[in-house]
Order: sequence, then structure tokens, then C-alpha cells
Amino acid sequence: MSRILVIDDEASLRTMVRRVLEPAGHTVVEASDGREGMALWRRGRMDVVVTDLYMPEKDGVEVILEIRKLDPKQKILVMSGGGQMGVLDWCTTALSLGADGALVKPFSPEGLLSVVQVVLANQSDALKEGMPSSGLTDKRKSTRLPVYLPVSFGDGQMVRTGTVVDISREGCRIHCPDAAPELQYFQVEIHLVEPREKLKVELAVRRWLRNGELGVEFIQMEPDHQARLRSVIRTCEEACAC
Repeated sequence: MSRILVIDDEASLRTMVRRVLEPAGHTVVEASDGREGMALWRRGRMDVVVTDLYMPEKDGVEVILEIRKLDPKQKILVMSGGGQMGVLDWCTTALSLGADGALVKPFSPEGLLSVVQVVLANQSDALKEGMPSSGLTDKRKSTRLPVYLPVSFGDGQMVRTGTVVDISREGCRIHCPDAAPELQYFQVEIHLVEPREKLKVELAVRRWLRNGELGVEFIQMEPDHQARLRSVIRTCEEACAC
């Protein structure tokens, strides 16, 4: 019926998914991490890739980004029980990066079959309804607070500098003196007030680009930098309250 690649570092979870999908007529291929999963994906066509988000070697974020570069039409489902993923919930992160849907662990056999069926039927837009979204038309979860902080951003090869003019727990707005690069995913390094103190975002997504400004959504950040961001937000809130 369909070839489905399941990538998860938990053998018991892979076994459960296989036992649900194979009786329904699907062929299941298993991988224990993202590196093995991408190797299998390159060997043959897969109708759906079902990947865990948090794994050793190569995690689900890397899997999504790599597949999207190579095949924008590949159907991808992300599954996770939560965990640390920066300042945004992981479901929003998965959809922002290009997943067609998300499964929250633990999920039922019926729920798994239903989601796979929807994705195979090219109805992923319907699947996303009711899930957290970070589109421009959505109301922001957090208030943007005014700041004036130097910033550099890019993919390691193309780098630009600018100024962060407002910030929140979810993202920031960057004023770019030069033309901002047409990057969708990149790293951000914000220089804070304290000397040599920096706030680093390992993975950010461009939400909009207009009039010399760049709207940035924070996706992945190390715990110590998350703490720095919270400190910046508290300082801004106290300044605005005065």
C-alpha cells in the first residue's frame, strides 16, 4: 500500500508503530536515529516519513530540514512527548519547519492510523487545523518589548549584521542596514549589554522580510541562552513598567 519510514531511538515505539501500520497494508522501514533514517530514505522512495523530534546523532529538526531541501513534496509526520525545544512548543516548531502533521506521545493506534491516512490523502492542511500555528495572521503569544541590541545572523556562509529593535520570548524584529539575505533558516547572535555577553539562537525561522526589517522566530536554543533570554525579557518588562 504505502512505504513508511519510522525514525525513533525507542525500539518499543518503532515496534508499536509497525504492529499498527503493517496490518493496515503499509510497509514499514525502521531507523534508530536520524542519520540511519536519512541513509534509508536516500535508498528508496518513501510515501511518509514519521520521525521523533529528539534523538541522538541527528535529531528530527535536522531530518526535516534535510528532507525539505532535497524533496519539498515528501510527506513528514513528527512525533514527540515534549522536552526542551527553545521557547516555542515543539508542535509549532515542527509545522514551522515543514512537517505535514504532528503526533503527541503517547498516541493511540487509531490516532496513528488516522493521521497517516490524512497525510497520504494530501489533506495535511486539514490536519494542521487546531494545532498551534505561528503564521503572521496569528495573535502573538508574547508582547514584543523595545530594545536596541547589535545582532549578527546567517547560515555560516552568508552573514549579516543589524539591530534588534524589539524582542519577546518567541522572537525578535531586526533592522538591517544592508539588504537582508533571503534565508529561511539561520542562526542568530544578539550582543547584550554586558561586555562579551551574547544570546545565541541555534535555529531561527524568517517569518517576514520587508522595508529593511526582518521578522525572526526563535526555534532552538541551548538552556543557558534560554535563561539569558528570560533575563532580557524581565529587564525590558521592568523598564516598561517604570
